[in-house]
Amino acid sequence: MSQPQPMQVNARPEDLKGQYANIVSVTSQERDVVIDFMAHTGNTGAQPQAQLVSRMYLNHFTAKELAEIIQKTLTEWEKKRYELPEKK
Repeated sequence: MSQPQPMQVNARPEDLKGQYANIVSVTSQERDVVIDFMAHTGNTGAQPQAQLVSRMYLNHFTAKELAEIIQKTLTEWEKKRYELPEKK
């Protein structure tokens, strides 16, 4: 099996700023997984409001890889933050 090759990633300066999102919606279609990132913008009357920040379309393989990376990252963060006791 070959090693992954380094990749040069180009980004516009405005993309490097990033966007804040505190709401996420994930839906699965036959060919893609759609992830919507949103930011809560307050309540107007009785209904909460949110602004769509970004929509990502991923194939199922990439979505699975993303889920695994996020889970690994959160597990490591929890270990550092909460200092979970070791299992015996």
